[in-house]
Amino acid sequence: MSRQVPGPRRRGTQGLSPDEDWSYGYAVQDGTRSARVGRADRRGRAGSATLVALVLAIAGALADMAIASRPGWVFAVTAALGAALAAKACTRAGAWWLISAPPLVVAMITAACEQVAGTTSVQGKGLTTTAVRWAVDGFPAMAAAETVLTVVLVARLVGTRRQSGRNGSRRNSGA
Repeated sequence: MSRQVPGPRRRGTQGLSPDEDWSYGYAVQDGTRSARVGRADRRGRAGSATLVALVLAIAGALADMAIASRPGWVFAVTAALGAALAAKACTRAGAWWLISAPPLVVAMITAACEQVAGTTSVQGKGLTTTAVRWAVDGFPAMAAAETVLTVVLVARLVGTRRQSGRNGSRRNSGA
């Protein structure tokens, strides 16, 4: 038997799985376990999915470095797959942090790969040219990862709102 703990009034959350329920403050206690413990489990799963996404992007960059001298389309595809995996596993609060991550992660991986490969030099006036080359080489992966991440997050949000029957308004209907 489950009972509701004080929190915001919500309708239609009975059919949602823990992955789909992005609500906060709504806790259902079930004898030994509460929804707060479930949120902690999701945060741990989101952290491990983000780590896997990072490793996947690095592996794609290394594969591209083995094929060519700089990151290319294999890196873009693996970065997009990693972003989709992270977006699928993140919490609603974590989504705000995750939205800004792909460009930063891709830029760091691109710079590291090109430094290791020795294709560019970072000295004096050549630093600007080198930074532009890194941006050009990393842009397809940045764009692919950011696009896939946004599509997955929007799909999750629309699916959650459709299942819960909400129209987006957070105001009560009555007195």
